[in-house]
Amino acid sequence: MPTPIYIISGFLGAGKTTLINSLLESAPDDARIMVLVNEFGSISIDRRIIKADPFNIVDLSGGCICCGMFTELMASLGFALDELKADVILIESTGLAVPQEIARKALSPAFEGRVELGGIITVVDAGSMLTVDYPIIEDQLKEANVVVLNKIDLMDSNTLAQVRDRIKLITSLECSLFETSFGRISYNDIFSRRYDSPHITYRKTQPGEFDSTAGFATVCLVRNSLVDLGRLIELYERHRKTIIRSKGFVLTEKGGVEVQFSKSGMEVKEIDKPFQRTELVLIVKENDKEFIESEFRKVFD
Repeated sequence: MPTPIYIISGFLGAGKTTLINSLLESAPDDARIMVLVNEFGSISIDRRIIKADPFNIVDLSGGCICCGMFTELMASLGFALDELKADVILIESTGLAVPQEIARKALSPAFEGRVELGGIITVVDAGSMLTVDYPIIEDQLKEANVVVLNKIDLMDSNTLAQVRDRIKLITSLECSLFETSFGRISYNDIFSRRYDSPHITYRKTQPGEFDSTAGFATVCLVRNSLVDLGRLIELYERHRKTIIRSKGFVLTEKGGVEVQFSKSGMEVKEIDKPFQRTELVLIVKENDKEFIESEFRKVFD
């Protein structure tokens, strides 16, 4: 039987990585699941957050699969099939990717008969659905087989009803909708059946033909010495309207912490697993990159 490939899609900060961890934790013990992590920034943060055997995770950082990286994608799928002998392949796309473009590439004739499109799963931050106006969000929803409406605990019932209505206007009638908080969806909820996407067929995007990341930029910060966490949090508060997404690991005087920032808010949590240096990624509008980078360098330099 062909190995199913599922594209895990969703805008920046929607909860894709959290969902993947829920799926992995509830998967059968004998399931061989490969997770291909694609991150827009040059530093891979999600690879260290995903709760899987490191051998089962492939990191593709520094770009977006739907806009390029075809050779890297082919090599990763070949590894999943030939070395890992995966039962299921999950591709976590960047928050700026168009998932159907990734699916079209993954269905390369090079793997004809060996892979099939299991489905496109799009995660949505319920609180941002009515307030964040990026066309890419609709693109991610149009071809979705499953929508996971996440962070519903942050919404009142009337607003949640409006969000459902908007999603229904964008998605197909066959699209399944799950509502949850903290990405709590089980493996069987998603993978108990195959989803039909007959109109998605192989197509290799030519270099420069398509760029879903246009207008966005990353700021990647690294520091080997300790960071003043108070000053860092103050920076996030001051520029919260400019920073679209941020995540990373920070070494402080009190120990290591994981930092997550999105339009839903900021989370700083202590982590027990040691790491050697601070690594932080911020995603901003391209026009804001120079200013935001200079502001954060005041804490890092």
